[in-house]
Amino acid sequence: MLTAYAAKKYLLPHLLRECFVFIEAHVSPKNVCQVYEFATVLEAHHLIYECLNIIDRQTHHVLTCSTFPSVSVSTLETIVSRPYLNIYSEFSLYSAVHLWAEEECKRRSVEIEMENLRIVLDTVLPHVRFLAMTAEEFCKGPAKNGLLSKDECYAIFMNLAIPGIVPMPKGLSSDMTKRAVPPDFFMASRFKPTGFHSPVRPVRVCGIRFTVTNHDIFLVGVGFPVRLDTNFFSVRQPKYDGNLRFLYKIQEDKIEREDMAVSFSLARDKDVRLRLRKTYYVRKGIECELELHVNSMLAEDVVIPNMRNRKKEDTVDGITFHFHQFNRGQANNASEIMEFSEIYYYF
Repeated sequence: MLTAYAAKKYLLPHLLRECFVFIEAHVSPKNVCQVYEFATVLEAHHLIYECLNIIDRQTHHVLTCSTFPSVSVSTLETIVSRPYLNIYSEFSLYSAVHLWAEEECKRRSVEIEMENLRIVLDTVLPHVRFLAMTAEEFCKGPAKNGLLSKDECYAIFMNLAIPGIVPMPKGLSSDMTKRAVPPDFFMASRFKPTGFHSPVRPVRVCGIRFTVTNHDIFLVGVGFPVRLDTNFFSVRQPKYDGNLRFLYKIQEDKIEREDMAVSFSLARDKDVRLRLRKTYYVRKGIECELELHVNSMLAEDVVIPNMRNRKKEDTVDGITFHFHQFNRGQANNASEIMEFSEIYYYF
């Protein structure tokens, strides 16, 4: 990581790339927090994506690692605020947070007292889901060690008995949902096919234009419902190659572009799900466009969906996608243009 800092400072992109490859191959629960902090400083978004996946799926090993109490407060806040974590109980997360707070008091050279613990956990404690604990877990931990006031403990006990009976104190989470392992990816839907028909013209271009309005995401794939015609008998499953172009508008007059070679196969009974070898980082509020150019036209033995029910917006797990019209005014009239039906992402 130190070599990567130097490569970044002295503008050595080849060395920096090799450092990233090495680091990505050696990320583990023992060092994931340190790598995450490094990747955040260097804005290495592909590394951030890998780190978040490890944190979300191997949470127990991350929390029990000997280096966890030394993470930065911003990293701790990121972990505790994650909507999905692979933990048996919220109590294990709270225990790790409490241990971190004691070490933070030592680093700040202050007494390990409840008042100081509350100060160092000021931005972290609101994300701990006390209501996701059992009454026994809450009694053994937060209620016993004095980190919370009597009024706060009373409100939590009341809500554990009868949810919503009294309002939760300011600065404490009212979320009762137990955290679980996240899915491989989340899915936003542009439209659901209501039927299929043979294309009037061969399909050569497929794309989508969208803006994520309220959260940064990692784009991991797309889906489009092109299938083999069930009326045509064949044992083959044709494979196609193409180029996927990712366009995003940084400023009004500046557009960045990245290209990726892709391949996919058609089936009779399921849509095409195209997973990307490289994730794309999408900032909130930035208009993005994905455009797939297939090397050989999809013309024979295929059916395409009816696209009359396209959504303008879709919200999944609090992430809102705003869709724009995708068209190609200069496209060849000899081919048909489709839209992607699904966006696969992580956050």
